[in-house]
Amino acid sequence: MTMSFHPDLQAPSGLHPMPLALAPEGVRLEIRRLAGGEAFSQRMLSMGIGPGRVIAVVQREGGALVLAVGETRFGIGRGVAQKIMVVAVQENAEEAGA
Repeated sequence: MTMSFHPDLQAPSGLHPMPLALAPEGVRLEIRRLAGGEAFSQRMLSMGIGPGRVIAVVQREGGALVLAVGETRFGIGRGVAQKIMVVAVQENAEEAGA
């Protein structure tokens, strides 16, 4: 079964990002901001999860998500995923810039 994005996630880059917790599996996402405090932001940055980074949800298991961050995989809880704000990567725009 294919899940589609909430319409706001497909919006042009100038519109508001949505929480990672709402993103379906297998779609490339760009992190726009981390909505937690300083300790949360530092922890995410130490794992390579920060603004501008392209990631994907590769698996959902209950409330947990497995993320692909480059070649690395991380498991995070839904509460953490709620604090990571993302937008879908527009494949056509990315290909044009490559």
